[in-house]
Amino acid sequence: MDTKTSNSTKKPAFQKLIDLADDKINVLVLGTSGAGKSTLINAIMHVNTAKTGAGNAVTDAITVYEDVDIPFRMIDTVGFEYGFFRQNKIKHDLARFCKEGIKRVEPEKLIHMIWFCIDGTIKRIDQQVLEYTRSITADWKDVPIIIVFTKSYSEPDVAENMSMAAKAVQIYNLNHSRAPLNVKEIIPVIAKEYAINDTYIVPQKGLDVLISKTNELAPDAKRLANKTIKEIDIKLKNGISSSMIAGATAAAATVGAVPIPIPDAPALISIQTGLLKSLTNIYDIHDDSAINNIINTTLSVGATTTIGKSMLVGLKSIPGINIAASVMNALVAGIVTFSIGEACKVMCVKVYSGELDSTIIDYEKEIAETYRKYAPRVLKGVEEFFRSHKGQFTLNDITKFLSTLIKTIE
Repeated sequence: MDTKTSNSTKKPAFQKLIDLADDKINVLVLGTSGAGKSTLINAIMHVNTAKTGAGNAVTDAITVYEDVDIPFRMIDTVGFEYGFFRQNKIKHDLARFCKEGIKRVEPEKLIHMIWFCIDGTIKRIDQQVLEYTRSITADWKDVPIIIVFTKSYSEPDVAENMSMAAKAVQIYNLNHSRAPLNVKEIIPVIAKEYAINDTYIVPQKGLDVLISKTNELAPDAKRLANKTIKEIDIKLKNGISSSMIAGATAAAATVGAVPIPIPDAPALISIQTGLLKSLTNIYDIHDDSAINNIINTTLSVGATTTIGKSMLVGLKSIPGINIAASVMNALVAGIVTFSIGEACKVMCVKVYSGELDSTIIDYEKEIAETYRKYAPRVLKGVEEFFRSHKGQFTLNDITKFLSTLIKTIE
């Protein structure tokens, strides 16, 4: 009994990340090459740890900087360049970096806030730069953003830059109302003192304001990030689950010689049971009672009601079918297995995310509802497959189709 309780309370990755998070948030520092990102990091951290340069991309990796006296970490990235492949590489590297943090439970690889650095001497911010900011952090779309105008040496330029940036963000958000930029502040800074001539030096400016505003936004940033952490974690698990469902579906289709009723075939039951056990493990469901309820109900409801019967009737009702009985059996076996896997995945997600309590679920009702939702989409995908092949296809065509069926119905 004690073992079951211990297993059932095992925390998912996203909850471990939230629980492990300390008082620090992580600030992702973005900006075009030469905008002064590294200089800003050095100024905040009070040490020359970040590489600096003028005009060229000098940061060649994603790097986390931390100081015991600074209430947040800073994540430095490669400078943005106007090039498709360059931008895609940065997006790919950052997405992988964050996903590794979630999978390995490493809080320092999360994103809570963004500082987007713009060279204040250029006096320009265009829509492409804002689009880049959105695209590179697509998974973290709700995090607060602070636009940081670096090298803000001229007071007249500062006022002009802040007005220009506010207007540019307003235009962008009007044109992208479904995914607006959550810009909270526009702050001008001078990260490093600048010598105008031998007698006049422009001192550092604005760093205290930037740090203060970052700390002020930290609680809300954490709340928004926690929501995103959960979404990404589930998305990663769904990707693994979909691959397993596709593999099991293709394997089931190879049992094409098994006669109808397919659900009674021992080999097929073995494939389906193994798939469902694997899915419950992916979503950290370790309570034996919950696992047995999910597996048994998924198999029984799918075999005896919606899927097992309606799929065969639906397939036979599609005009123009001219295939061997063994191929039809394979198709039904694959569809039943796919549908069972998808129903189980939906149930596991609900339990894992806390939407449903595994101890009081009406399993039959929930799984039957999932079948009713997915069955029409599955049949529609199959019908489109029939039409595209004009009713003539091989077992190999079937297995290829079934392995990609999830893309068809989403």
